[in-house]
Amino acid sequence: MSLFDLTPAEARVARGLAAGKTVDDLAGDNGVSPNTVRVQVRGVLEKTGCRRQTEVVALLGGISALRLDPPEH
Repeated sequence: MSLFDLTPAEARVARGLAAGKTVDDLAGDNGVSPNTVRVQVRGVLEKTGCRRQTEVVALLGGISALRLDPPEH
């Protein structure tokens, strides 16, 4: 997540969103309020230049696919 300069909490939220978790799921997993997760989601959106959570999921999915697929020679 250093690519976007996310905090550790924002990186956890971004990974959770990419895994299909909800704000309530993430709040419960991390022992914080849903409002705290929403603030972290806003940080992820701002730092990635995305407008919606679905865009973050697509962006992270694309980055993961690039890391998993070795370049062809």
